[in-house]
Amino acid sequence: MKKYTHLLFDVDNTILNFDAAEEVALAKILSKYGPTLDQESLHATYQKINRSMWHAFERGEMTREYLLDTRFFETFYIYDIMVDGVALAAEYQALLAEGHEQVEGAKQVLEALRNIPKYVVTNGVGSTQHRRLKDSDFTQYFEAVYVSEELGYHKPQREFFDIVFAESSEIIPETTLMIGDSLTSDIQGGIVAGLDTCWFNFHHTANNTGIEPTYTIESIAEVLHLLPELV
Repeated sequence: MKKYTHLLFDVDNTILNFDAAEEVALAKILSKYGPTLDQESLHATYQKINRSMWHAFERGEMTREYLLDTRFFETFYIYDIMVDGVALAAEYQALLAEGHEQVEGAKQVLEALRNIPKYVVTNGVGSTQHRRLKDSDFTQYFEAVYVSEELGYHKPQREFFDIVFAESSEIIPETTLMIGDSLTSDIQGGIVAGLDTCWFNFHHTANNTGIEPTYTIESIAEVLHLLPELV
């Protein structure tokens, strides 16, 4: 097993439970602006649109701003409801920032790895991610926090990681492990940046992408089994 000197951690569904935060925030938005609609159907419509737009974003086919400002408009438009997509985006982000439920075992992992330099590398809105990390008391475990909105690039773009390496020059790519739940952003990004990668299969799904992580785990606690010399 290779000895790693630095670790890069994704946030959503890696150390913080994004699904839980999203569920609460999304339910409030959908019920407020579509109270007469079938909420299950409305939720499924949003998820389909949101997922498709994020994949397009990761492929470089749309900007993050367009995605965030348009996804709610597109969702409600299907039901002939006209909403201000930009206003809803701001309202949703404020609600989302309140969610900081920890992934089971994440705190124990970060505590056990306290003595190895760790960095957050996350796609998302800066204010939202910083608040969630602060409210969960996770900021203390990281040397630095890198958010795509603030860097101007996003995972899996090589430029995102180039900035991380430039600003935290102590990171040695050859002995750094990228840990995250997304094959298309975290793992592909790590591969592009020349890192070993650990896919946290948070949703316990099959890998049909052709993207091959160095390691695969089913719980975040398994990270400690990969790094026994660091615990």
